[in-house]
Amino acid sequence: MKAFYKLICQLLIVSLIWLPFAGNAAMISTGDIVASATDQANRDKVVEFAARADVQKTFESMGLTAATAKDRVNAMTQEEINRIAGKIDSMPAGASDGWWWALGVIVIGVAIWYFYK
Repeated sequence: MKAFYKLICQLLIVSLIWLPFAGNAAMISTGDIVASATDQANRDKVVEFAARADVQKTFESMGLTAATAKDRVNAMTQEEINRIAGKIDSMPAGASDGWWWALGVIVIGVAIWYFYK
Protein backbone atom coordinates (compact mmCIF):
# COMPACT_ATOMS: atom_id res chain seq x y z
CA MET A 1 0.00 0.00 0.00
CA LYS A 2 2.91 2.30 0.75
CA ALA A 3 4.30 1.71 -2.74
CA PHE A 4 0.95 2.72 -4.25
CA TYR A 5 0.92 6.04 -2.34
CA LYS A 6 4.52 6.67 -3.36
CA LEU A 7 3.63 6.04 -7.03
CA ILE A 8 0.64 8.41 -6.86
CA CYS A 9 2.78 11.11 -5.22
CA GLN A 10 5.46 10.77 -7.90
CA LEU A 11 2.86 10.99 -10.68
CA LEU A 12 1.38 14.12 -9.12
CA ILE A 13 4.80 15.75 -8.83
CA VAL A 14 5.65 14.95 -12.43
CA SER A 15 2.30 16.22 -13.67
CA LEU A 16 2.73 19.47 -11.72
CA ILE A 17 6.12 20.02 -13.32
CA TRP A 18 5.13 19.09 -16.88
CA LEU A 19 1.69 20.69 -17.07
CA PRO A 20 1.74 24.45 -17.43
CA PHE A 21 -0.17 26.73 -15.14
CA ALA A 22 -2.03 28.60 -17.84
CA GLY A 23 -5.12 29.57 -15.93
CA ASN A 24 -5.99 33.25 -16.08
CA ALA A 25 -8.44 34.74 -13.69
CA ALA A 26 -9.78 38.24 -14.02
CA MET A 27 -12.63 40.20 -12.59
CA ILE A 28 -15.63 40.66 -14.85
CA SER A 29 -17.44 43.90 -14.31
CA THR A 30 -21.17 44.08 -13.97
CA GLY A 31 -21.27 46.39 -16.97
CA ASP A 32 -19.68 43.72 -19.16
CA ILE A 33 -22.25 41.15 -18.07
CA VAL A 34 -25.16 43.55 -18.59
CA ALA A 35 -23.83 44.59 -22.01
CA SER A 36 -23.50 40.97 -23.05
CA ALA A 37 -27.03 40.16 -21.88
CA THR A 38 -28.41 43.27 -23.58
CA ASP A 39 -26.64 42.41 -26.83
CA GLN A 40 -28.11 38.91 -26.82
CA ALA A 41 -31.59 40.23 -25.97
CA ASN A 42 -31.37 42.72 -28.86
CA ARG A 43 -30.26 39.99 -31.27
CA ASP A 44 -33.18 37.79 -30.15
CA LYS A 45 -35.59 40.72 -30.57
CA VAL A 46 -34.46 41.38 -34.16
CA VAL A 47 -34.59 37.67 -35.05
CA GLU A 48 -38.12 37.38 -33.62
CA PHE A 49 -39.16 40.54 -35.50
CA ALA A 50 -37.82 39.14 -38.77
CA ALA A 51 -39.70 35.88 -38.11
CA ARG A 52 -43.11 37.58 -37.88
CA ALA A 53 -45.54 36.74 -40.66
CA ASP A 54 -46.25 40.35 -41.66
CA VAL A 55 -42.54 41.17 -41.82
CA GLN A 56 -41.85 38.06 -43.90
CA LYS A 57 -44.65 39.08 -46.27
CA THR A 58 -42.99 42.48 -46.66
CA PHE A 59 -39.64 40.79 -47.31
CA GLU A 60 -41.23 38.60 -49.96
CA SER A 61 -42.74 41.64 -51.66
CA MET A 62 -39.20 43.04 -51.83
CA GLY A 63 -37.88 39.80 -53.33
CA LEU A 64 -36.31 38.27 -50.21
CA THR A 65 -37.06 34.81 -48.93
CA ALA A 66 -37.41 34.15 -45.22
CA ALA A 67 -34.18 32.14 -45.20
CA THR A 68 -32.25 34.94 -46.90
CA ALA A 69 -33.60 37.48 -44.43
CA LYS A 70 -32.61 35.26 -41.52
CA ASP A 71 -29.11 34.84 -42.95
CA ARG A 72 -28.78 38.59 -43.34
CA VAL A 73 -29.86 39.20 -39.75
CA ASN A 74 -27.34 36.63 -38.53
CA ALA A 75 -24.60 38.36 -40.56
CA MET A 76 -25.23 41.78 -38.97
CA THR A 77 -22.75 43.32 -36.57
CA GLN A 78 -23.77 43.95 -32.99
CA GLU A 79 -23.90 47.69 -33.61
CA GLU A 80 -26.40 47.20 -36.45
CA ILE A 81 -28.47 44.84 -34.31
CA ASN A 82 -28.58 47.35 -31.43
CA ARG A 83 -29.62 50.16 -33.80
CA ILE A 84 -32.45 48.09 -35.32
CA ALA A 85 -33.61 46.86 -31.90
CA GLY A 86 -33.78 50.49 -30.74
CA LYS A 87 -35.94 51.36 -33.74
CA ILE A 88 -38.23 48.40 -33.02
CA ASP A 89 -38.70 49.67 -29.46
CA SER A 90 -39.31 53.27 -30.49
CA MET A 91 -41.95 52.52 -33.14
CA PRO A 92 -45.54 52.61 -31.90
CA ALA A 93 -47.40 49.35 -32.36
CA GLY A 94 -49.32 49.28 -35.62
CA ALA A 95 -48.51 52.87 -36.52
CA SER A 96 -46.32 54.51 -39.09
CA ASP A 97 -43.30 56.61 -38.33
CA GLY A 98 -44.43 60.16 -38.93
CA TRP A 99 -46.83 62.91 -38.07
CA TRP A 100 -49.79 61.66 -40.11
CA TRP A 101 -51.75 60.78 -36.99
CA ALA A 102 -51.57 64.42 -35.82
CA LEU A 103 -52.82 65.65 -39.18
CA GLY A 104 -55.70 63.15 -38.98
CA VAL A 105 -56.70 64.36 -35.50
CA ILE A 106 -56.65 67.98 -36.70
CA VAL A 107 -58.79 67.21 -39.75
CA ILE A 108 -61.33 65.27 -37.66
CA GLY A 109 -61.38 68.07 -35.09
CA VAL A 110 -62.00 70.71 -37.76
CA ALA A 111 -64.75 68.56 -39.31
CA ILE A 112 -66.49 68.12 -35.95
CA TRP A 113 -66.23 71.83 -35.20
CA TYR A 114 -67.55 72.73 -38.68
CA PHE A 115 -70.57 70.43 -38.47
CA TYR A 116 -71.28 71.39 -34.85
CA LYS A 117 -71.48 75.08 -35.68
